[in-house]
Amino acid sequence: MAILTLDVPVGYELPEVACQFSLEHFKRSDTPTIHTDMEAARREGLAAPVATGPQVAALIFRQLRDAFGRGWVEGGKCDLTFRRPVSVTDFCVAKGVVTGREEGAGGTRLTCDVWIENQSGDKVIVGTASGLVSDGRAAA
Repeated sequence: MAILTLDVPVGYELPEVACQFSLEHFKRSDTPTIHTDMEAARREGLAAPVATGPQVAALIFRQLRDAFGRGWVEGGKCDLTFRRPVSVTDFCVAKGVVTGREEGAGGTRLTCDVWIENQSGDKVIVGTASGLVSDGRAAA
């Protein structure tokens, strides 16, 4: 069930989605990489292993699926910028706000500013996303 409907005003804050990452989220094999091994990360000039961008961005995609429901799956669009690395042990929160509404041939599209903040409040991923919304009534 979608949270966003035609009645949602510009300025509405999307429900947050949070995750406490750990090294286990990123291990796929015993091969040391900058995502799973301290020494490999240090050789590349990093202070610690870094999370993979798509796994961190998935917090935004989960947020948008929850907010738009079918309107995200069937008509969602997203444009993200990865601003800074996320440590494999960071706590991250996906946040967003509705910024616009547009009527089109496919229905009503809501546009949102979306971002992910780490535990320090740094915006590590920023962007815009949009999805289709309905009047909230079940289809007959």
